[in-house]
Amino acid sequence: MRSTRTNVTILASILLMAGQAAGAPPAVADGCPATTDQWEVTDLGVTGYALDINDLGQIAGSSVSATGEQRATVWDGAQVIDLGSLGGGHASGNALDEDGNVVGNSYTATEKGHAFHWRAGTMTDLGIFGSIPTRVRDVGAGVIVGEYRHLLPNGTARYQAFRIENGVRTDLAAVSGSNAAAVNPARQIAGTQRLLEPPGPASQRAHRAFLWEDGVITELGTLGGQWSQAEAINGDGHIVGQSALGADGVLAGGYIWSAGEGMRRLPDAGGTAAPKAVNDDDVIVGTHTCTEAGTTAHAAVWTGPGAAPTLLPDPATGTATMANAVNAQGEITGWAEAPDGSRRALVWRPAPGSS
Repeated sequence: MRSTRTNVTILASILLMAGQAAGAPPAVADGCPATTDQWEVTDLGVTGYALDINDLGQIAGSSVSATGEQRATVWDGAQVIDLGSLGGGHASGNALDEDGNVVGNSYTATEKGHAFHWRAGTMTDLGIFGSIPTRVRDVGAGVIVGEYRHLLPNGTARYQAFRIENGVRTDLAAVSGSNAAAVNPARQIAGTQRLLEPPGPASQRAHRAFLWEDGVITELGTLGGQWSQAEAINGDGHIVGQSALGADGVLAGGYIWSAGEGMRRLPDAGGTAAPKAVNDDDVIVGTHTCTEAGTTAHAAVWTGPGAAPTLLPDPATGTATMANAVNAQGEITGWAEAPDGSRRALVWRPAPGSS
């Protein structure tokens, strides 16, 4: 679940400490962002990924078993729940909501890329829909969203965004290839359409982020380039993602979009912002790549749309990090790349005294 209602007391204190108010004009700083001391990092103790976190603090992701299989996993306090698989021994939990729904992907005994829905100990195979594997990306209030790929009569592949509610799958009326990245409790969906397969050079890309609501698709525009893509939506319908900055499509910036203010570029401190999630107080997480430090992306947080990025602290197990989701308490999930190339599941929590 990518959209949450934040505890105002916690986040208001963080905003004050950061010295930035949400909605202030974007500021660009010289040099790489500083590392914040307002969050503390915990390694979840497994090789794997932490991909989502709900308002209850439950985390969905994957962990690698002793036999080397990737297993769909939920962390619920001290309890670590292996969700199993669809028979193929390889699965990942991609998202979860507050109602006990977990969605992800799994191998079966004979095929890859089946979507699944897990609830109360039962994993249901959602299938592949087309002749090419399906991906489920998010679940909110029981609504599941994602995309599948299928072959056109000329043999090329295209993406098709879909939603599943009460067991009924509906393809979104998007054009020229589409995905559905996230859904909020109001059943609004953020996604991207006009996707090419294969993507092709940046100068040829023309995809657009969109908002789907009650069957109507609204394109969000761009930051001046010819493409944009959506990553997450919060409960107020605010969407974050990336957009091209120029006609060549190479340089990109992070954005937040709202119906009232349109698309606004996130401050990037002279680097590259890549937001992945936003909560209902517009606290945004993702990665920041500092041009002065090379090309390594680092987990970052923006405490509001006008706040400068700050880097989340590294664990002892790795320094190349990614932040994937943020919940109502300001808890953030992600992963770090260890020196041996493996990845470690992480959670960052507000530090004591920051509330």
